[in-house]
Amino acid sequence: MTDYDVIVIGAGYGGVTVASLCAKAGQRVLLVDKNNRAGGKAMTVERSGYHFEMWPVFGTPANNSRFHQLVAELGIEKEAPLISPLPQTDGAYRSADGEWRGLGGSADQSEDPTGINRLKEVYGATDADLAGMAKLFGDVMGLPDEELDHYDDVGTLEWMRGYGLPESILTMLSTMLNLIFVAPVNRIPVSETVKTLRDLYTNTGGRYHGGGFGLVAELAAEYVATHDGTFMPKTRIAKILVEGGRATGIATTTGAEFRAPIVVSNAGIQPTVLKLASADNFPDEYVERVRRLEPGWGFVGLRYFLDAPVMKSGIATAYSDESWWDDERFAAAKEGNWPDTQLVFMGTTTNYDPSLAPEGHQIVQLGTLGSPDPEAGEMNDMAIAKAEEVVKQVWPEVYEHIIRREPYSTKQVSTLTRDAVVPGQGGECIGLSQVIGQCGRSKPDARTPLPGLYLTGCDAGGYGCGTHQAVDSGFNVTAMIGADIAAG
Repeated sequence: MTDYDVIVIGAGYGGVTVASLCAKAGQRVLLVDKNNRAGGKAMTVERSGYHFEMWPVFGTPANNSRFHQLVAELGIEKEAPLISPLPQTDGAYRSADGEWRGLGGSADQSEDPTGINRLKEVYGATDADLAGMAKLFGDVMGLPDEELDHYDDVGTLEWMRGYGLPESILTMLSTMLNLIFVAPVNRIPVSETVKTLRDLYTNTGGRYHGGGFGLVAELAAEYVATHDGTFMPKTRIAKILVEGGRATGIATTTGAEFRAPIVVSNAGIQPTVLKLASADNFPDEYVERVRRLEPGWGFVGLRYFLDAPVMKSGIATAYSDESWWDDERFAAAKEGNWPDTQLVFMGTTTNYDPSLAPEGHQIVQLGTLGSPDPEAGEMNDMAIAKAEEVVKQVWPEVYEHIIRREPYSTKQVSTLTRDAVVPGQGGECIGLSQVIGQCGRSKPDARTPLPGLYLTGCDAGGYGCGTHQAVDSGFNVTAMIGADIAAG
């Protein structure tokens, strides 16, 4: 039996943030993960000279983010370069008459956050439309923080429609929100939207990490191991130990047990409560709420390995007025009624860091919306096929240089990261869906009802876009743990 001060389950970004910051604070930390390296859903893997993530992973905000704070706290800025967005974005919007219109422009939102020229040229915006857009933008930046809680229960789609925007502009905004939150636009709370768009407009989006997006997680795990702690990859947890009405440690699938007065789970609230810690150790009403929590949508697609640099920008999108999804459109796709143009996101990481591939080669990650259900093969296969149809129209030259084409879907996501413990859950892109009833004041508390057990990552403790939410949670939960220790 080995004793620690803190045990952290899962080396995704929520987990490595808590583990490394606790180690810096002098706590003896054990960090465990079932994979062979840290990074969770943003893990960077290596194969045949290529370095890549499971799907297109980029960060918002690009500057002054929680990631910048983390690497500064750990003193790893030189080993973990955070790359600002490339100067240009790319893509195409398919207008109502079927014409593809180019979306190229500056990637720096702070230069022209509303993209006035593009709004007119690409989306046909009028002066009245621009006035509505300016009013929306002003409210995003000017809404007092103390009023944000009042918008926890207001859906973003309804709110945006109140500005009298034309369908084309609504499409631009809804598509962006689908990609940021991977959730239905009608139920993303305005409070979550406003906070995240402020980050985006103030500090732009599209950050990537030199050496791969997962490198910061690897260095944070290494920090634990070199500061009187232990990082144990390739270690599966059988259960969280509970004794005397509190969490006291973990048991691995090999039978080894490790003890600590504080256990932090980055495995997801549902797998943690319903499986690892056992539902019997929580109040019935809490268990029922956890069981009903809704996962975010899946992100599915293809990895293209090319023998020539085809894509010119780091990030590109393609869509039409039918491409963005709310609940109704998701349900229609699930029934086989697909939009005329599937939403497409193309991320070319080798344009940020050419060393991720052999010289002259390029890695392009195609992503699109799908079901989080690891067993939703038919729906997700169709989503990928529909997205690839769009790529063939907008970027046909990609298909002249493919060395290898690899699909990925939610079954692979669940296998690599989150165990599926309730029907339809496990393959979600981010974690709990950032929808009304699960954000802001309604977000699950990082302190669970079981003393000694905390949650971190995208299910509790933070806000924002994907990995930024996870790191934000890690900082907040670390402070929470410190306060609880000080209070005895």
